[in-house]
Amino acid sequence: MFSKRGQISIDAVLAISFILLVSAILTYNVLHTIENIRNTELVERGYSILDIFENYALVAYSKDVTLSKTFEPIGNRGYTIRFSNKEIVVNGETTVIFKREYDGNITYVHVTSSNLNILPETLPPNIVTISFGDFYVSKNISVRIR
Repeated sequence: MFSKRGQISIDAVLAISFILLVSAILTYNVLHTIENIRNTELVERGYSILDIFENYALVAYSKDVTLSKTFEPIGNRGYTIRFSNKEIVVNGETTVIFKREYDGNITYVHVTSSNLNILPETLPPNIVTISFGDFYVSKNISVRIR
């Protein structure tokens, strides 16, 4: 009779241990999935911002007009837009100005902002990236920008 009680206790301990192990694995997977969903939403917003950036550059280039666009952080998360040898840090409302200019035989869109930083390394003239710190999104746009 005592051996059966002990056997039930060992079985109960093993069952509870197995349930805890399965619960820990499921919790890890759920939390990891939630983090991936957040990053996916940021990437989608990054592509949207790059599309807006490209659209303003295209209109400024094709219509030969000066345009301005105000970029805002995504919630409380800032980001950095990088192009040519410049970067624009968006931690609050940031106005970006797009203007078509000529440099000898080359026509390009000159981009300026109040939060503009000059970088020592240069990206190709039609590549724009947006960085969220941990990762970045890159786009090959249709016009040359500086």
